[in-house]
Amino acid sequence: LDRYLEEFEANATKRGAHVHWALDAAEHNQIVYSILQDHGVKDLIKSKSMLQEECQMTPFLQQRGIKVVESDLGERIQQLDGQPPSHIVFPAIHKSRKDVAELFARTVGTDPNNDDPHFLTEVMRNNARPRFLAAGAGMTGRNFAIAETGTFMVCTNEGNADIGAAVPPLHIASIGIEKMIPRV
Repeated sequence: LDRYLEEFEANATKRGAHVHWALDAAEHNQIVYSILQDHGVKDLIKSKSMLQEECQMTPFLQQRGIKVVESDLGERIQQLDGQPPSHIVFPAIHKSRKDVAELFARTVGTDPNNDDPHFLTEVMRNNARPRFLAAGAGMTGRNFAIAETGTFMVCTNEGNADIGAAVPPLHIASIGIEKMIPRV
């Protein structure tokens, strides 16, 4: 693993990335905050990341004046309701369509009686797009990192991580060492 980590860093650096090493959650969060400060970022679009959740990064950044908006639909529902995710894969699985309709009515201004899933998804998509375009940075996790190429892969079923990684002028990825693989 030590060899793969160093190989990843060397190859990622050759591709123009800046690799930072964090010993623990506190150091991870401070590094992210420093990067955002260095780039003058006040608005961050974040896709779901268990590493970031375990580090309690969002409250850390919010306490320092960074506005963090979740881009994953389930995570955003929970964020709008002031609650943490309830499940590692399905963050809002405990909420019914009616719960979401009522939440969106309170927070986004929609009709509380319209609980059609397509409507609710479109409402959130339209609410999120301007935030993607205005964000100073996007942040993702990763599914795996490849030592041989210095690249990493992020998979989502919504495309939110793709937009968050490609649209804002700055992209930050949190990558735990357990996700390192040697080759494609």
